[in-house]
Amino acid sequence: MKIRNILSIKKLAVLGICVSFVAGGCGKMTESSIPKLEEPVALNEAYRPVEYGTIGSIQVLMATAVPRDYCNYYSANVNISQIYVEPGDTVNAGDVLAVCDVDEAKKQLQECQAALAHENETYEISAQISDTQIRLWESQAAGQDNNEPDQSDGTADDTHEADADTNIDEYAAVTGEFSTEQTEKNESTDEDYNTQIATEQENQRYDKQLHEYRVQKINEQMALYQQLVDDGTLKAAHSGRVTYTKKLTEGRSAAAYENIVIVSDTDDLVLDIKDTAINEYKYSDYDKKYVIVDGEKYDVTESQYTSEVLVLSKINNRYPDVCVESREKPFLTAGQMYPVYFEKTKANQALVVGKDSIYKDGDTRYVYVKNDEGGREKRIITTGESDENYTQVTEGLKEGELVYYNSTDQVPTKYSKYTVTRSDFDIANYGVQYSRSDAGTITETCDYEGQIVSVNVKQDDTVEKGMLLYVVDTGEGKAAITEAKNAIDSENESYAQKIADYNKQIKDLSECGSSAEENNRQDEKPDTAYDEQQLKMNLQLLDLQKKLAGADHTYQLSRLQSAYDSISAGNDGKGNISVYAKNDGKVSKVSVKAGDNVEEGADILQITGNSTDVLLVQVKESNSYKVYKDNMADVGERVSLELDGATIYGSCIGFAGYGGEAQKGYVNQDDKGVHITGNTDSGYGNAAFYIKLDNGIPDDLTGASAVKSAVKFSYVSFKKVVVVPTSIIHKQVNPMDKDDISYYVWKIDGDSVVKQPVILSDYTSGSNTLVLYGIDEGDEICLAS
Repeated sequence: MKIRNILSIKKLAVLGICVSFVAGGCGKMTESSIPKLEEPVALNEAYRPVEYGTIGSIQVLMATAVPRDYCNYYSANVNISQIYVEPGDTVNAGDVLAVCDVDEAKKQLQECQAALAHENETYEISAQISDTQIRLWESQAAGQDNNEPDQSDGTADDTHEADADTNIDEYAAVTGEFSTEQTEKNESTDEDYNTQIATEQENQRYDKQLHEYRVQKINEQMALYQQLVDDGTLKAAHSGRVTYTKKLTEGRSAAAYENIVIVSDTDDLVLDIKDTAINEYKYSDYDKKYVIVDGEKYDVTESQYTSEVLVLSKINNRYPDVCVESREKPFLTAGQMYPVYFEKTKANQALVVGKDSIYKDGDTRYVYVKNDEGGREKRIITTGESDENYTQVTEGLKEGELVYYNSTDQVPTKYSKYTVTRSDFDIANYGVQYSRSDAGTITETCDYEGQIVSVNVKQDDTVEKGMLLYVVDTGEGKAAITEAKNAIDSENESYAQKIADYNKQIKDLSECGSSAEENNRQDEKPDTAYDEQQLKMNLQLLDLQKKLAGADHTYQLSRLQSAYDSISAGNDGKGNISVYAKNDGKVSKVSVKAGDNVEEGADILQITGNSTDVLLVQVKESNSYKVYKDNMADVGERVSLELDGATIYGSCIGFAGYGGEAQKGYVNQDDKGVHITGNTDSGYGNAAFYIKLDNGIPDDLTGASAVKSAVKFSYVSFKKVVVVPTSIIHKQVNPMDKDDISYYVWKIDGDSVVKQPVILSDYTSGSNTLVLYGIDEGDEICLAS
């Protein structure tokens, strides 16, 4: 199975910037909101050198290195009996991961078989009705052609003809839905009949296509359920580490294409960009795309999604994230974040000057250049491409010349030099609630509102499949049986009434037909044969309608009876419902006792497998630690546990829940096509993940967790990035737009000090800030003295 999407885990910083960037890593660029630095008066001399650079725009997005995921799911709605693996387990392709309820699959298969039989039977009858209707209209059209009205002279023949018409009207009037049709057809012209016939023939073609489609879909469902009946196991599609399992404490039912188990290849890391789902990604048309890994640049390409994936995503409201990869395969560390750059170029390796240096006089463009004497001289220039902040100069300037620009900012005269370096940048996050994870925990919840009659097991009891767990007395259970029985009775009564109506119509039509036949025999007119033929076809139509009603009744009655049997199972008829264990296990918790009133969906007890050496960590608010609730550790990321003043280490091995991000999508492709799959809500209401400590869980973990302790992991983690003291960064607000805020540093360029716009990340740590663009290692910046 080829998986094209990884569920993202880290916070994203998205920066939309229109910039001009300069070769050598000292690019000129600003955010799109940066003002044009065109104030009319300079507080002191402000010059910047003419340099070679690129006119264009850039977007910077944050990606996180995560393992490639492989989803495992059923292609049909099922009830999960048991999941055999837990997060952290290593599996090989083909290993059994879970098994579904085969009895439920058999029931679904039987329902599909009944639906197919009903579809075929009703289609055949409906086709016969349609054919008969067409023949009836053809007969009526032919009868009308042979019975054009003559000029009547009041003879006996005319009287007999009128009597015959009257009798036909009489027997038509008692045929219900066909009486109206008959009257209308007697008044129709040949054109009317031809139109009706053509319409019915078109309906026949449509009904045939619809029938074939329904049969195809039912057969596909039958094949899926037959496969489950033959082998209800779910097998690993790929080797790797189990990083997610469906939480059965929230229910056993699983929808088609719902992820039951996710297996991740921890040796195959990809770069996932969070919060850039494919329905909102706008950077595919950028010229150049690369990632910075440990200070080195690597070209990347995005995962491509077909139109089929886009349509399926919209239908399912599950959108995969955008992932990027490099053919050069740089060494990535799980959980690390990497800036990904998207550049769009207008002019490459061109001489550029800031737009705040250019003056206009009609069509003439000019700048002020610093001369050898330290003064300014006016220089006419020819310009080319421009972006929001910089303009290409094609004539009039040379590289290195100093060009004046307007600035009301005070150029520093007293400062020390700060040399830019690359270093690591980390912000910690904490999980303050953690506990040992038990394997295969299943919560038994009550399906009805009622009162507990008895609890037949106690904590620590070992249970086997089929053992009685508890009995609940529920009036709704009793009412449900009564309602199901009433539905059966109502269906029988309705069917009996329909049959009685059809029988009456057939009887009345036959009697009127006999009278009309006698009159026609006395009349001895040529249209007698048509009248008899139409009578027989009307009777045939009624008989087919009666047969169709019988087929529908048989099918509906079987479904109602199945529902009644299901509701009655375990019910003594008085509302006392017995609930039995569906799996082997051990009772780890009993939440109710006899006499307790319970709501529908209330927890009754938990059945658990063996304890594991895995900790479940939940990200919740804390008074002791700074917690970022929208974040969790990434699979493979190193974590630590602060415990009684000591620090013990481990790794994240999987995730349990993403809080509000349950609708994230995964793209999966198998021999049945492309599917969008997703995870169900864990029920925790917050981010949650699993960790395994290097040396196992300490014996005193429970006691230690009561004191100040937490699992520490990274909220933000970068290696070899540009980090500078926050004090050297200056803020600039556009006086015309207070929401237009930008940042810059004073960069030392030879003998000059120039204003250099920079792009900052969303992150600061202590007195340091992460800079994404504008300055690089080796640049010298003014640090105020």
